[in-house]
Amino acid sequence: MQNITDADVRQLLLVVWVGGSNARVVYYVKGAKGWRIRGKGDAFVGKNGIGKAKEGDAKTPVGTLRPLRAFGILPNPGTALPWIQVRPGTIACDEEGPCYNRILQMSGWGNGNPIDISGEYMWELTPEYDYGIETDFNKECVWPLGSAIFIHCKGAKAWTGGCVALDKPLMKKILRTADDGLRIIIR
Repeated sequence: MQNITDADVRQLLLVVWVGGSNARVVYYVKGAKGWRIRGKGDAFVGKNGIGKAKEGDAKTPVGTLRPLRAFGILPNPGTALPWIQVRPGTIACDEEGPCYNRILQMSGWGNGNPIDISGEYMWELTPEYDYGIETDFNKECVWPLGSAIFIHCKGAKAWTGGCVALDKPLMKKILRTADDGLRIIIR
């Protein structure tokens, strides 16, 4: 776990679990005069709370995460993070094998070509995946430690399968100001 005082940390999303699938978040940005709060609000975590142990436990991991890439069904709102445009054929793979815990862009989908991969068909999950950030949780992609741990928009459910869900305006604000200096602390 990286210390949040490291010089390369420029943004911080603090996620504090308050019980059940509920959390509070505060988003900080480091400027010339120090750290400033740029947003805060209620959030949802895993249906079974926090403390992820394995794939499918519906828990959100605890600790410090880094962003890998940003993604969205909607167009890029201006993030400095590498961007994945979610479209038909974009899948977050959750099955054991070489694609585990990876976002895949399956070409040729929709031309009668079935997709034979287990996972989330990301383009079907709106508003949840209108905007999001892929984290480095289980970066080594070891089965069955957990997959597709994202920071994304809230949807109709008051819980996630293990991600952190935020109000869309806050998610968009984070994307517009975040870069590889973002750290996500979940506790």
